[in-house]
Amino acid sequence: MSRFSQLMQQGQRKVNYRQRQGRLLMTLSDEQHKAIAKLLQHWLDGSTSPSTKENAGKKRQR
Repeated sequence: MSRFSQLMQQGQRKVNYRQRQGRLLMTLSDEQHKAIAKLLQHWLDGSTSPSTKENAGKKRQR
């Protein structure tokens, strides 16, 4: 067994890792990646609301 695998097993014991918890974390992580990808795609498409376009050219006054 590699040293890395040994360290991972020790870490899992310290945090009381369970397979069910691991699956839940992976599911939540996957959903976050999908949401981030969707947001990035929205930004890349350049779709903005009309009010945002109007305010983009105006300078902010203090």
